[in-house]
Amino acid sequence: MFFLIGQNIIRHEKGLVQSYLMINSSQPHRYSRKFGVLLAELVLVIGAMSQQTAAAQTFDIASGLELTRVCENSTIATEQLRNVCQQLGFPNNGNGASSGVGTQSQPNPILISQQQLKELQTREEREKMPSGSADTTVTSHWGDKFSTFLTAGATALHHRKNDYEQAYNATIPSVTLGGGYHITDALLTGLAFNYSNSTADNDSGGGFNVNSYTPLLYVSYLPFDNAFANLVLGYSRQNQENNRVAVAANTTRPDIAPVSRSTQGNLNANQYDLNFLSGYDHPIENMTLGPRVGLDVRQWEMNSYQEKSNTGLELSYNSQYQTSIQSTLGLAASYAHSTAYGVLVPQLTASWVHEYSNNSRVINARFVQTSDFATSRGFFFQTETPARNWAVIDLGVSFVMPKGVQAFVNFSTVQGNRNFESYGGNVGMQVGW
Repeated sequence: MFFLIGQNIIRHEKGLVQSYLMINSSQPHRYSRKFGVLLAELVLVIGAMSQQTAAAQTFDIASGLELTRVCENSTIATEQLRNVCQQLGFPNNGNGASSGVGTQSQPNPILISQQQLKELQTREEREKMPSGSADTTVTSHWGDKFSTFLTAGATALHHRKNDYEQAYNATIPSVTLGGGYHITDALLTGLAFNYSNSTADNDSGGGFNVNSYTPLLYVSYLPFDNAFANLVLGYSRQNQENNRVAVAANTTRPDIAPVSRSTQGNLNANQYDLNFLSGYDHPIENMTLGPRVGLDVRQWEMNSYQEKSNTGLELSYNSQYQTSIQSTLGLAASYAHSTAYGVLVPQLTASWVHEYSNNSRVINARFVQTSDFATSRGFFFQTETPARNWAVIDLGVSFVMPKGVQAFVNFSTVQGNRNFESYGGNVGMQVGW
């Protein structure tokens, strides 16, 4: 059980990191909802028909055009913004450009590698399995009714620079505590709680910090010998602090130095997750091989928010919504080796992930310190297009000891994603009784 239920919890936690990076990016915030296979969204892009051209712009171009409009039309409400315009040579004729976006958008990856929990086989099922099979050996020491587990780890993520997103590096530590109960020999349910923190630094300056608090409900079912089906439902409350380096320049006046300011903002977001994973383990003496098929559905929602510093370049962002639907197809292998102190089980899982729903999105933002703030449409800019396919590789080892105690170490990496790559590891322990 410590292997498979955890795999679903792992997949959920990987999704949490996506949401951290979703609220953060060179595309500060998303403004549209999409219709997914399992979750429907209402498209809320204001002035979508009239803003099709602007919607395809990068943040730098779109914000620069808006800053030019603000400075040349004297729609300025504060001394701070007036000083920025004056330093750039406005309201003289000229084009303004604002760069150095702050929040990071979500790549769309599986990121956090957490414990993999091996599905408990019942006594009856173990008796039916070949005597030398890995599952028989590994599960023969488990408790019958209750189990608790604790895991902790961290992931390092690198996001590559492109026209719509800046490069950044994130560190994501995470810890999960949970416990399960066998309702019947074939049905297990349990609760867990995950805490994660994501701290990132943008290559161009600034960064973000996200704290995520996630209660989880998981269910594991054994429909027949060697098969399993796991379901994890989760809700995450995310509190984020953004630090954005805003750079404004007059592109027609290279003799005028750009203006750089540091802005800050705090926001909250909610995320809802449904993770399903199923598979079949075929024993071959001490080795076990089996396919894995999974589905992840994620809905992320953030209310509108406004940067709170006082530099003249602060922005206000409209509400954002995102739906992600991912399928996972993989193959798992493990080998059980008995020792004098317990059973050592190396494990390898390789999976192909495909994203169906999440696309590039259009974000609406406005300069806060303008006299027409309440009526202005502001500007629209586009986020990067999330990757559609990538690979996740997990390599770990479990050590099963007497009296239902199991220790676990795992390494995980995301490869083949055009927007990012990640490397992570974690350690865990489960006790059954």
